[in-house]
Amino acid sequence: MRWPEEIQFERESGCLIVRFIGRGLVELKEATIKAVSDELKARPAKAVLADLRKVAGPFTFMDRYQMGELTGSLLAGVPIAVLAAEQQLDRQRIGRLVATNRGATLEIFTDPVAAWDWFRRAAGKG
Repeated sequence: MRWPEEIQFERESGCLIVRFIGRGLVELKEATIKAVSDELKARPAKAVLADLRKVAGPFTFMDRYQMGELTGSLLAGVPIAVLAAEQQLDRQRIGRLVATNRGATLEIFTDPVAAWDWFRRAAGKG
């Protein structure tokens, strides 16, 4: 993974904001989601906002399934708001379904205001 160009961490009021850029999240799913997990282990957060809007498509069914599986297994225990572009979404929300079935608390948004509102409420700030 080309660090730090493809994943950027920011902190805000005890919460973690993760911005994904490029194809690293899709092409190196396990390493990328493990990097987020490692950051949370080093510096726990009340909630995570994951901004995927700069991750280029396409996303296959298996990409979504595997990202959901990794999120559920590595990031369960912290509420996650995912901010995505409309064209990145699938009707079935398979990634969200797989992640929540594995214990993650996760919501997906295309509206930045709604994502930030949920993120702040999940963090106990709203």
